[in-house]
Amino acid sequence: MPEIVLTEEQAKQLAGAVAPVEVKDSAGRVVGRLDPVLTPEFIAELKRRAATPGPRYSGVQIQARLQALQTEQDRIGRFDAEYAKAFLDRLEQADPGTYGPKGAS
Repeated sequence: MPEIVLTEEQAKQLAGAVAPVEVKDSAGRVVGRLDPVLTPEFIAELKRRAATPGPRYSGVQIQARLQALQTEQDRIGRFDAEYAKAFLDRLEQADPGTYGPKGAS
């Protein structure tokens, strides 16, 4: 079977992956996909995180929040973490389905 040896940096990225990793050629074309190894430690960590109380956001909600922050930064310029938190709080109140935690709408 042919084999590809990863660089040290590539091996570290793969070892730290918690989701599948797309492998691309130098032109950016996807040539494969590598799934993370589901070790008992990794599964235990996922279970611990799932049991942790706190808000949960979908990928779509995270993208919407990041886009809103970028739009606000483009509008007014750079801002600090305190402003960002207040801005996100206002978004959640105005449209909890789009910007709030899952199940909050």
